[in-house]
Amino acid sequence: MFPGVSEETCAIAWAVILPAIEKAHADGLTNGLRGTLMVLDPAEPDAERPVFVAHVGEPDPEFLENVRGKVAVTIRTGMDSSRVRQDFPHLYRPGDIKYPGAIVREGLIVAFSGVQGDFDEMICEWMVAALRAIGRDRFSRPGGADETGGAYL
Repeated sequence: MFPGVSEETCAIAWAVILPAIEKAHADGLTNGLRGTLMVLDPAEPDAERPVFVAHVGEPDPEFLENVRGKVAVTIRTGMDSSRVRQDFPHLYRPGDIKYPGAIVREGLIVAFSGVQGDFDEMICEWMVAALRAIGRDRFSRPGGADETGGAYL
């Protein structure tokens, strides 16, 4: 059965991108080796019931709170949080987080908080790219969704 965006596919994608996050820190790009990532269900985006949450370093409640705030801005506006900050600051409401770090790609919302905002978004982009590749592979690989009987998943 094709799992779509699931806890399992997210865990695989996270394992793929985590070494890149560690390398970015080792090369001095990011200001820490810490943070929280959240992936929302594309069918029912809800920051209270994410599909997947992962941490770099020790879990920090502040990063989780910031991720939820970034997600809230992105869900409400339908835009990346950096785009709201840069091009549409008039869409902010009192109480919104001002930092970037959430993206929306074809309905998939991913947020990260823990390092500089531009690098938070880079990590989100990596996660989305990994999830899309895993999904495509699971369709086309031998025994994948394309080879199952019938027209429906």
